[in-house]
Amino acid sequence: MLKYTSQLRAIPRDVVDGMLDDVARADIPWTENYSRYQSGGWKTAALYNASGDSQENDLTDCAPIPTEVVPRLPRVRGFIEGSGLKLMWVRLLRLDPSAFLWEHTDYGAHNLSRVPRLRLHVPLKTNPDALIVLPSRSVHMKSGFLWKLSPHETRHGACNRGSEERIHLILDCYMNSTLEELIARELLQPDALRDKPGLSEERFGELCRDADALMSSGRESAAEDLFRKVFHSHDLGSLSSYDLLARYFEGRGDAGRRDHWLKEKITFLNLNVPGHPFYQPALA
Repeated sequence: MLKYTSQLRAIPRDVVDGMLDDVARADIPWTENYSRYQSGGWKTAALYNASGDSQENDLTDCAPIPTEVVPRLPRVRGFIEGSGLKLMWVRLLRLDPSAFLWEHTDYGAHNLSRVPRLRLHVPLKTNPDALIVLPSRSVHMKSGFLWKLSPHETRHGACNRGSEERIHLILDCYMNSTLEELIARELLQPDALRDKPGLSEERFGELCRDADALMSSGRESAAEDLFRKVFHSHDLGSLSSYDLLARYFEGRGDAGRRDHWLKEKITFLNLNVPGHPFYQPALA
């Protein structure tokens, strides 16, 4: 698990509270991006990027500059600019209650160079039911730590089953000596991890029947989301949520929808991007 996620260092409570207070006072211009990748309720605001516009959220290699929001966040700015990290992009991410970020991998955009980089999370506001979801386990990124995620090396998603929004400060960083030193001391406390049960054939059958009921009432998107959410609750082994969707539609004789979800699997997991860890040449 350390390869994919870990705690890099502790962050004093007063520092976290100060940054959250900045965010609460700043009237953040939240916007929903990447609508295909989420259920709704996953919102972002860029703090450092290529253009200086907080609404620009398509990651690209750059020497980032502050957006118009940063002057309203003095303690956040101090934390970021005093970190010693080589920044690529910095954002605030908000995950509202009942929101899901679907299974995917990152850093697959064709305009990104294949250089070492990682994503760091600083949880500013969270709850025990706000989770980063990996294939066999979920992780609750507890407040009070700087967390690492390798979003290109593992399938992952996120969900918030709690009653309050989750707010993280996200720093996409190029490798440098500061980050290497942090990784050399990384750890992962067991109480942050939650195992996911395997998906039984019986449970898959139940999901199919529930999906059938939704489909018969014209709620195709809700039916499909049932299978997308299985990644967040169950260990699917080598399968993905997109494979489950393809299997469901195959069983219903809908080859068109089956093929749609197999194509979506290629896109969401970056299977056709040369140089990406999930690259499969036959799919390029």
